[in-house]
Amino acid sequence: MSWSGKTAQQIAKAVRRGDADAAVVVDHHLRRIEDYSASDQALTGVRKVESLAEAAAVDEIEDHSALPAAGVPVAVCEQLPVAGHAPRLGSNATVLPIADSDHRAVQRIRGAGAVVVGFGRSSELGLWPATDDDGNVPAGPWRPDRGVGGPSGGTALAVAFGAAPIGIGIDGPGSAGGVRTAAAACGILAYSPEHVPADINADPDQWLVGNVGVMATTVDDAALALAALTHRSPRATGDPGRLRIAATASTPLPARVDDESTKAVLKAVRCLTDLGHDTFRARPKFGPRLTSASSGAWSCAAYLRSLKCGPDGLQRRTRRLVSVGEKTYLRGLFGGVLGDGGRVRRHLEDWFDSGDFDLLVTPGMPGPPAAAEAWSTQSLRSNVAHLAQAAAFTAPFGLAGLPAMIVPIGMRGDGVPATVQLVGPPGSTGRLFDIAAGLVAKLRPRRYAPGLSWDEN
Repeated sequence: MSWSGKTAQQIAKAVRRGDADAAVVVDHHLRRIEDYSASDQALTGVRKVESLAEAAAVDEIEDHSALPAAGVPVAVCEQLPVAGHAPRLGSNATVLPIADSDHRAVQRIRGAGAVVVGFGRSSELGLWPATDDDGNVPAGPWRPDRGVGGPSGGTALAVAFGAAPIGIGIDGPGSAGGVRTAAAACGILAYSPEHVPADINADPDQWLVGNVGVMATTVDDAALALAALTHRSPRATGDPGRLRIAATASTPLPARVDDESTKAVLKAVRCLTDLGHDTFRARPKFGPRLTSASSGAWSCAAYLRSLKCGPDGLQRRTRRLVSVGEKTYLRGLFGGVLGDGGRVRRHLEDWFDSGDFDLLVTPGMPGPPAAAEAWSTQSLRSNVAHLAQAAAFTAPFGLAGLPAMIVPIGMRGDGVPATVQLVGPPGSTGRLFDIAAGLVAKLRPRRYAPGLSWDEN
């Protein structure tokens, strides 16, 4: 039996009960990485020796009852520091030293018994909704001519082909929709926790760094990862009661929404109605300056993150965005002139309250994932014109810091995943997971793309 392809819940339960060794589980996933042809495109590093040693250390613990993720392999976005490795930040211009400690999220998930097996490729500085660099163009698992989204596209692909049942990556303002954009492209689940919005009155480091989201192929695995990151016991999904759920296929940022994405929302709405919820067509209100606030946060993020890099090596699209961001940030345009995430959040909170809505459903992406191309070699103008729309639904809620989740619900007519995004008001995490579980249970989307198979070890 191969442990690769099993859920994190199955693995952790087996290791806690003594029915499986963590070292064997990790070895099976390392073999999966070796066997999968696109592993080098997805992962910039594999911790072969270290992960086996860490798994052996988990096996030596006598009592695994306090380890909810015992022996579970995890893929970590290369943006996040892991002790003994230098964070690459998706860029050859990175000049950061080898980390002497883990990022807090990495520390917590390892503390729950999980084992980091590799580092997922990221778009440069976590800015772009497609992942590629230096001729490495990861292809999506569903269609080879389509990419894997971004910025944590390599991590999403690693989860999508079975290198690890769980992935963690960046999300939040200035991250092009974060883990959710990548998950939508790869046909897996992703959750972005509620976090501090991009607000001019906040310390920039507070909203630029440390917003970590989780990726998985099942709702329960995503809940397990979130529990590990928050030092809480995994929460079982259940009946949330009868909810008032708004739905829209109208994009809040400039983008063309195709028929297949609209059909995905209608499919989810019909399912939610069948599950006993009240559904309404409604357009959320982001306020008059969403577009300028979003672009301002994006460019400011580029400038502030570039300060961690050397003067040479940045991609030309990033250099241009950094130049725009430097002017935006140093002249104080973000906030008063352009608006900010705090104001967008307040508009959304008022909209949820005035409509008495418990949740919002949108498409995961306005169309199919962007083509698997070398976007990193193209101009800023080309990236904005042809690529930025991929995050039209995901980025606004990362800007505002509301809890949001990507849920696969089947396959589009063009052969790529059909996904929807669930967004809730502050404090609605449990509701999101309950609704996601109901959708998946009723619609039964594939966990893995057609054509993926496992050899018995």
